[in-house]
Amino acid sequence: MTERDGLFQISLMNVFRQAARERDTRAKAEELAEDGRILSARSIERREGADQATLRDNLAQDLANLMTTIHLQASLSLDGLDWVKNSILNYGMQDITRLTADDFRDERVARDLRAALLAHEPRLISNSLNISLRSGEADENQRVSFDIRAEMTARPVDVPLEFVAEIDMGAGKVALSGLKVRG
Repeated sequence: MTERDGLFQISLMNVFRQAARERDTRAKAEELAEDGRILSARSIERREGADQATLRDNLAQDLANLMTTIHLQASLSLDGLDWVKNSILNYGMQDITRLTADDFRDERVARDLRAALLAHEPRLISNSLNISLRSGEADENQRVSFDIRAEMTARPVDVPLEFVAEIDMGAGKVALSGLKVRG
């Protein structure tokens, strides 16, 4: 076993996000690479990798952002504008405040959720993504839950995940819970 066993490649976006969060984007580099270049702690993490918990946390933040953003198509017709419809300009989900419990039971919402996840979260492996309604009824608080299972692409091996997306139809909010690494 080497030092790198158990570590996974981290996304460059998350390296930038962490540097911005810690306000160290202009901090002086601290370590010298084998080839003589000076690297920051962020660069070293990017090269060496991160553990599954870090990958999971990064994905959870991005999924929460995606699922709490209403896409452009909710307010404008994008008929005939396939480039826009399939681009980052249409980032997010449908407006769930307009949905009823019946909409959730007909599986259209699960299909739309799957489409949004696949369109805007490239770390999820499409043929591994499985979304199912947790119960056939909305609870008394107008909430429905989806069980979501997928594999996140990672190096050296893909990471299996499972979590729950709870949609509060009354408040128009989505909460993710249990985003944990399976296996």
